[in-house]
Amino acid sequence: INSLLEFSRESRAEIERVDVNDLLRRTVQLMRKSLESSDVRVRLQLAGSAFCQANQNAMRQVILNLITNAVQAMPAGGELTLVTSMPADNRLRLEVADTGVGVPPQHLTDIFNPFFTTKAPGQGTGLGLSVVHSVVERYGGEIRVDSTPGVGTTFVVEFPDATDAGAAAEPAAEPAA
Repeated sequence: INSLLEFSRESRAEIERVDVNDLLRRTVQLMRKSLESSDVRVRLQLAGSAFCQANQNAMRQVILNLITNAVQAMPAGGELTLVTSMPADNRLRLEVADTGVGVPPQHLTDIFNPFFTTKAPGQGTGLGLSVVHSVVERYGGEIRVDSTPGVGTTFVVEFPDATDAGAAAEPAAEPAA
């Protein structure tokens, strides 16, 4: 209960320095039981620091939506990989990759449209990725998707850098859920 309350706490500033690594860890912890029951293994590869300027609650929503979408794309279980890095261009990069069913090529141009879904009626509203796209753009970021049916999907989100002291080290694997 404490984790859920901390996760949902009010964000005081409209735009603030957001620790994306911390949000990823908290979200994975919050979803631990759901991930286990879905037979989804999580692999975290987090940079030494990963900050962006955004609204903390909005970033929680981005991360939660991307992870939820990935889990739903793996109905028989699979692997979810969450990576943060600071490439040479000094932007924060977040990658959310799954080993799920993938997105057919003809749908890739529509997945960020409001109410677009490939899910059966009652299984989704088609708003999750639209919200993610809106939030990412609101804070000066970009989002891309690469998907291969039957292999999986990777979302890459990039934000302007918000670190105080330069780029972080290369991501190191760490144990997760």
